[in-house]
Amino acid sequence: MYGICKLKIFIRHSHGVDPRYSGACAHPPRSGWRPLHGVTTTQGAVLPQPIRCPRKENYKSQYAPRRPVRRRKAAPQNSSRAGVSLSPWRARPLRKSRAGAGGPSAPAAMALVATVAALLAALGGALWLAARRFVGPSVRHGGGDSGLMHGKTVLITGANSGLGRATAAELLRLGARVIMGCRDRARAEEAAGQLRRELRQAGGPGPGSDAGEAGEAGELVVKELDLASLRSVRAFCQEMLQEEPRLDVLINNAGIFQCPYMKTEDGFEMQFGVNHLGHFLLTNLLLGLLKSSAPSRIVVVSSKLYKYGDINFEDLNSEQSYNKSFCYSRSKLANILFTRELARRLEGTNVTVNVLHPGIVRTNLGRHIHIPLLVKPLFNLVSWAFFKTPVEGAQTSVYLASSPEVEGVSGKYFGDCKEEALLPKAMDESVARKLWDISEVMVGILK
Repeated sequence: MYGICKLKIFIRHSHGVDPRYSGACAHPPRSGWRPLHGVTTTQGAVLPQPIRCPRKENYKSQYAPRRPVRRRKAAPQNSSRAGVSLSPWRARPLRKSRAGAGGPSAPAAMALVATVAALLAALGGALWLAARRFVGPSVRHGGGDSGLMHGKTVLITGANSGLGRATAAELLRLGARVIMGCRDRARAEEAAGQLRRELRQAGGPGPGSDAGEAGEAGELVVKELDLASLRSVRAFCQEMLQEEPRLDVLINNAGIFQCPYMKTEDGFEMQFGVNHLGHFLLTNLLLGLLKSSAPSRIVVVSSKLYKYGDINFEDLNSEQSYNKSFCYSRSKLANILFTRELARRLEGTNVTVNVLHPGIVRTNLGRHIHIPLLVKPLFNLVSWAFFKTPVEGAQTSVYLASSPEVEGVSGKYFGDCKEEALLPKAMDESVARKLWDISEVMVGILK
């Protein structure tokens, strides 16, 4: 018995195996070890060949050579940084260091700094907005000459509210005779009365109340015009040609924004029909009067959102699919393409045409957009802070209609009274010509 135990100990420590286990363990012998072949115990039993070591979890820790363990150095007792590890390979503070000192933790300190920074930024932004709204002077590009537009007739579509109303007020102050082409005559008359009162309160004589009564600040005339009806557009143009001897400026301002799917009187999708086709027919029918009044100008109001639109000639009427945002962008892209093609056709006639974007303006154009009741106060605050007022948004329209700086300039795109670059899709001449030809057929100019 003593001999058997001794042999087992010898085999275990010399070869890393245990004779109690057979070949069930697939762990190979270590390199340089010789398998035991034909080892016989003192009792005459022959061990299995070869003998493999058992796979145990503690085998490596029991038989493999151990690496030296690094121990952390104890912090000196007189160290001022108590609780900080001074180990050369771990020099970061221990978790209990800050808590033990009684100070705030790192996340809490960062949150406090972020909150203070946000409050300071909000305070600074509020002060800047207050200064911009109440202290900063409004810029007027009329040149300050009250007689700059004296004797000139200006037609503005959609002039009873928003940008159109602000444009009409500015041109009236410059002495122009302004014709308000509006869909709702009652609302247009109400807006005209408000404009007259505002001009009187401003210290100057008000505009004439009738077409035959002229005032020093200009004259204001109201006419009915529904751009969603080609019949109304033709009737309006016939009236203009009969009653007006001249037309110096045409401002295509009226528009509809992201409305639900509707159709015009003639069966066109509402946004494309009003924003593009209605103005297309109006401009073509008044071209003769504009040419006879040369030098004259045409101003088209578009939008920066044209960037998200595309002209799909297979579905201009949006009968296959309708997305109100995309259709608005498409109509504004059509405005730009129309302007560039018209400028090409008017070369040498002394009639110029330019297109503009007014920026983000606080008007009732977004009346079809539903804003939740709880979000409305926040939206009103944001619009008051960051959107332009109608007077600020109208400055580019007034600039293109009256400024001597753009005399002879045609086919350009403006924003904030400066020329801006267009995307390639808005300068595609082949698309512009094709859109022109199709629009002529849709409005009935060509049969």
